[in-house]
This record gives sequence, structure tokens and C-alpha cells, in this order.
Amino acid sequence: MAEPPISSAAISAAFPAPPPFYKAFTPSNLNRLSSLQESNPTLTLLDLPPELRNLLPPPPPPSNQQYRVFGETHEKSAPTSTDTPPKDPPNPQRLLKTTRQLLLAFLSLTNSLAVEPDTWAPKWDEMRALFSEAHAIVNAYRPHQARETLIHMMEEQIERCRAETQGCRDVCERARKVVEDVESQGGLKMSNTEPEEVQPPRTKSRDESLRVTSTEKRVWDIILNDIGDFE
Repeated sequence: MAEPPISSAAISAAFPAPPPFYKAFTPSNLNRLSSLQESNPTLTLLDLPPELRNLLPPPPPPSNQQYRVFGETHEKSAPTSTDTPPKDPPNPQRLLKTTRQLLLAFLSLTNSLAVEPDTWAPKWDEMRALFSEAHAIVNAYRPHQARETLIHMMEEQIERCRAETQGCRDVCERARKVVEDVESQGGLKMSNTEPEEVQPPRTKSRDESLRVTSTEKRVWDIILNDIGDFE
């Protein structure tokens, strides 16, 4: 059954879209499938209409000892010593030794194909065993890789938290210096006493308004010079 083409919007999305055949799972289609199965118990996939074929579950895996991978048929067998991870901790020397053995086995295989083509099978089996051993060694590094990746992520998180904390401390120190400069120039008086009683508003004179405006301007000039523009 040919699937409809995937739109460009689905390709550019952050998350893949659900498979298009999910729209076939409607109550009406399920009821139709149940009716057809009751009327014909030996119903096959090709006997169904196209809109109902996706409702049937996939066939179970074959019970024989064969399976196909990338178009090639393989047989199930008991795991050999090269299929299981090595008990010893992985080391680069063993992996390097296996890689060199692979190169020698490949040269031996090419020599056999050039001189005696009928003797290629043992060389091929030897190469497959070496590939399986190298694969097992690489897989043995997975726990070490996961542990080191986690350590690296935690170290980055700690460094990021330290940088943010230091940035907050620097901003607090700069703000404290600005307040001290403003207080030293008389623009702001810091007091720890209780606040005075709120007096009713009164009309300010022109000289007093100019003095307050000048003080506020001087305070903002100090803040802009020490902290910088807020934009």
C-alpha cells in the first residue's frame, strides 16, 4: 500500500508528524472491520479495502531460525564467545590488536581469492569473528562513555551556576558602590532610623524644585557612569 507523500511542513517541523494512517482508526472503520471478520474468519489483508488494511496488527515474527537484515538472510544460533561482551575491562591495546588482525585477515582473504578462490570461506569466517570481537569491545565502552558524558554535563552545569552567581555578586557590588558614591555626594542620605511621619504635601518653590531636579540628575549621571546604559 503506497503511503501519501510527506509535506514540506512536516519535514521542517521540530517534531515529526504522526503517521498518516492514524486517521484510519475511527469508530466506523473499526466497526466495519469487526463485521467483516465476523462474516469471514479467514479474512486476509488483501481482502480488505485500502482504508481498513492498516487496522490489522502486523504478522508475528517467523518461528524458524532465520531472519533478514538489509536484504540478507541470517540464521539464529547460540551466542559465541565473540558475541558476548568481554569480562575483562576494555582497553585500547586489545582493540588495536583486533584491528590489526582484521587487516591481516583481509590481506589473506584477497590473496586467497587471487590464488585459490575456493578457499575463501575460512578466511571470511575469521574476519566475521574478528568483527564481532571488535564490536563487543566497543560495546564494553558504553558504560564508561555514559559515565564520562554525565560527568561532563554536571561539570558544565556547575560552571554555569558559578558564573551566574559571580555575575549576581558583581552586580550587587557595583550597585553598592553607586549607592556609596551617591551618598558621599549628598544626593542620597542613608538612614537606619524609623521613617518620619508623612507630612501633608506642600507647594515647592521654584528654587527648591530646581535643586531637587539637579540632585536627581546628578544621581542618574553617577548610575549611568558606573553601571552603564540599561538598554
